[in-house]
Amino acid sequence: MEKSLKIAWLILLMVPLLLTQSCSKEEPDPYADNTYLVSSTLELMRSKDNMITLINWAAALYPDLAGMADEIESGVNVYSIKYNTSFQGEAIVASGLVIIPSVPGDYPILSFQNGTNTLHTNAPTAAPDYQAYQMLQCVASTGYVVIIADYLGFGATANMAHPYLHKESTVQTVLDMLYSVAEFDEDVAKDITISDDCYLIGYSQGGWATLAVLEAIERDYASDFNVRATCCGAGPYDLSYFNEYVIGLAEYPMPVFLGYISNAYSEYGLYSNPLTDLFNDPYAGRIPGLYDGTHSSEEINSQLTTSISGLFQAGYITGYSSSPSYLGVRNALAANSIEGWSCDSPLLFVHGTADNYVIPALSANMHDDMIAAGSNPLTCLYVTLEGLDHTGGIVPAVIAGLEFFKSYR
Repeated sequence: MEKSLKIAWLILLMVPLLLTQSCSKEEPDPYADNTYLVSSTLELMRSKDNMITLINWAAALYPDLAGMADEIESGVNVYSIKYNTSFQGEAIVASGLVIIPSVPGDYPILSFQNGTNTLHTNAPTAAPDYQAYQMLQCVASTGYVVIIADYLGFGATANMAHPYLHKESTVQTVLDMLYSVAEFDEDVAKDITISDDCYLIGYSQGGWATLAVLEAIERDYASDFNVRATCCGAGPYDLSYFNEYVIGLAEYPMPVFLGYISNAYSEYGLYSNPLTDLFNDPYAGRIPGLYDGTHSSEEINSQLTTSISGLFQAGYITGYSSSPSYLGVRNALAANSIEGWSCDSPLLFVHGTADNYVIPALSANMHDDMIAAGSNPLTCLYVTLEGLDHTGGIVPAVIAGLEFFKSYR
């Protein structure tokens, strides 16, 4: 009897230990075999009724959106993801948003490239419910898998300076996110199928990024991604032209753009000139501290000056286009510009006629260069948004792009 009691007590003592060992057993990593997708987190869930309410609210401001309510098919689930990419030869983990319809189906990708942002708190994964991203949630609810890369310098890579308007890293970041989404529907959203069809759209910095990504896909990755159509809004496609235009002005209203380019190109050795070669004091000394992710565009503008002669060194203004001292700057801007090519897929350029931040000539010239290089004038189009400035053109440009895409779905 005593022996039986001892055995019983021993079993009782062992049960919690066995349970503890069982509970502490590691679950297999669902992402372990992936090449690109590292992790995902569900951030938001919205119902179909939520989507209809959102689009009706937006239609009060932009009546052209009114018909979109009838196109909403489902609610959406919003995920933040981390994925493998590289920067200047080094492996790095980047991040972005993936917005998927909440009902099973086979969906194409819509890759949205963000416009200029200087705040970590406004990055897609940091603010998935930000107003601009709510509109993209509505787009997803009409039958797209929408992806938005954070860009390097934001989200998972907030510890590094954003390589603003650096073509190679921008393209790599977006392409690797596209690859990661191919693994997403295998690991996370197993009830949906993400097709190889994709649509590309972006505005401002995002317009430039979108065209750069399209060029890379058509030249090197056409077997992996089937681009159905692309819309580029108000992008600074020719940075050399843009720079020459700006330094020929007396005043430029968005010095934040100018400091951003120089800060990135100087930080990452895209040219060897120090900021003091280009900018007057005190601006040369201020610029590095202004692009740390904690200052808005408005705050940065207030710390710079709209006066071109006040902002830039006189020698840079007169010598940029020909002086050997600025050869590195000229080469860097040229290397990160986009040249025309014979485009295989439908392409729409959109630009507001009253845009004095990124002038309409940049889109008009880019369109003309594409046609001159052999693009089909029936499918490579340029549409102007009459009377709209840079900010006012954002939503109308996206609407124009979505309408353009309908012809190719």
